[in-house]
Amino acid sequence: MQNEMQEHPAEENAPSTRRTSPLMNIPAADVVDAGASAAEPKDVDLTEVAILAEAEDPGTSGLRLQELATDEPKARPAVAANPAAGPELLKWLGALDDPAVNEALRRREQAQEAEHGH
Repeated sequence: MQNEMQEHPAEENAPSTRRTSPLMNIPAADVVDAGASAAEPKDVDLTEVAILAEAEDPGTSGLRLQELATDEPKARPAVAANPAAGPELLKWLGALDDPAVNEALRRREQAQEAEHGH
């Protein structure tokens, strides 16, 4: 029996590659309460979050950005900042004279000028 134990000592002493405990022992609620979100978790509208994420995503098609800008007023500043938004959509957004959209368009223009060295 002693010989059997000696045959596989590496298996017994090898560190486990599987983690059984979290790296940090911080409850998720404490992280959220620490300021990760200004809204209470119960007040977060997941549909709105998804719409805003889509409006910000540079991979979103121009047609979809147009739909979001038309149907979701809260998404308009994110659409205005999205590099995939085409010139006609940007012109339409600017004509709305919405302060948040105007700010997004101003920042977009500044970023483009800085990028092109103007």
